Amino acid sequence: MLDRIARKAAVCLTLASFMPCLFAQESKPQPQSTGSVNSVYKLDYVFSEIQNGKRINTRNYTTLLRVGERGSIRLGNRVPVVTGANNAFQYIDIGVNVDCRVEPAIVDSGIALFTSVDMSSVAPEQPGENRTGNPIVRQTKVQMDNIVSLDKKTLLGSADEVDGTGRFEFEVTATRVR
Repeated sequence: MLDRIARKAAVCLTLASFMPCLFAQESKPQPQSTGSVNSVYKLDYVFSEIQNGKRINTRNYTTLLRVGERGSIRLGNRVPVVTGANNAFQYIDIGVNVDCRVEPAIVDSGIALFTSVDMSSVAPEQPGENRTGNPIVRQTKVQMDNIVSLDKKTLLGSADEVDGTGRFEFEVTATRVR
């Protein structure tokens, strides 16, 4: 009887030693996000104005941004506008406002980028026009959510001018700094 118990114990110990092998599964690689919370990216924005197929103006804006944080760029002037009968006035902001946010993307070497652009300018006076009163303000606003490949210029979007033959293009190059 002791021999029988010893054999059963030996079989149980042998099976127990192989149990991890029986239940082991090959793990599938999980997609890796391209940025941790501490990752920092350099965003090089290029805003271009195109007239009749030719690039007539290009503006460059650069910012460094940590994953999950918001960044903003504000450039411009404050222009007075008459608001009341007693020549009261208030100021309006004219220029470029860029708001952006970087989030990790579950794609190879890319990021999720939210960009909001608000560009405004005072319309130039046309030849022979004698403009009085408040200025005419032209404005372009776009909001874009894009997946952007790292180290490659990416067209985020484009828009035609409402009252002309011009076109705006919004591009970005994202580079991981750390």
